[in-house]
Amino acid sequence: MNKGRFEAFSDGVFAFAITLLVLAFAVPMHGDVKWSTNAELTGELLKLWPNLIAYGLSFAVIGLMWQNHHALFRTVARVDRKTVFLNLLLLGSIAFIPFATATLGAYPTTHAATFLYGVVLSMCSTSYNLMLWHLVRSQAFDESVNARYIRATVVAYRIGWFTYVLATVVALFLPVVSFALYVAIALYYVVPRGVDTDLEPRTGET
Repeated sequence: MNKGRFEAFSDGVFAFAITLLVLAFAVPMHGDVKWSTNAELTGELLKLWPNLIAYGLSFAVIGLMWQNHHALFRTVARVDRKTVFLNLLLLGSIAFIPFATATLGAYPTTHAATFLYGVVLSMCSTSYNLMLWHLVRSQAFDESVNARYIRATVVAYRIGWFTYVLATVVALFLPVVSFALYVAIALYYVVPRGVDTDLEPRTGET
């Protein structure tokens, strides 16, 4: 498949998903009647702080996933049918993040909301790891990419997967701790790792 079309379609889904996050916010209404005073409206707006935190976290998560996707495929020389299939699994999971975010914002301290959020992010991470495994196994990376960058990427993706799964399980017992783990893994991926760093030409290392 043409890699340009593959990346363009993926970018479109990332952009759509990150835009949908804002739909978790709604103008405060009292039934079918708008709030009549500034104080009442201010109070209702302040009550949306859990939605804002969930929005900020998910915006960072999708943004970092997009960055990782871009960094990964700039080093890939070819895209085959299996890569497309695994990428569709990833994009399908990412498109579900806005719903999980809205649920988390509405019920921030509940087991169900934090568990759902973890399940969705774990699905994203699982798809990422499966796709990376296939790319490594099929030797789809450009010959100029040093093997140590690929190994570092594999390690970073596995750490992310493990943390998301752990946070999902913890959500069944300690939702606040689970939320903290979701924040921690987002901070972890802020630091460039593997193919996300500035690449050096291959120097004979394998």
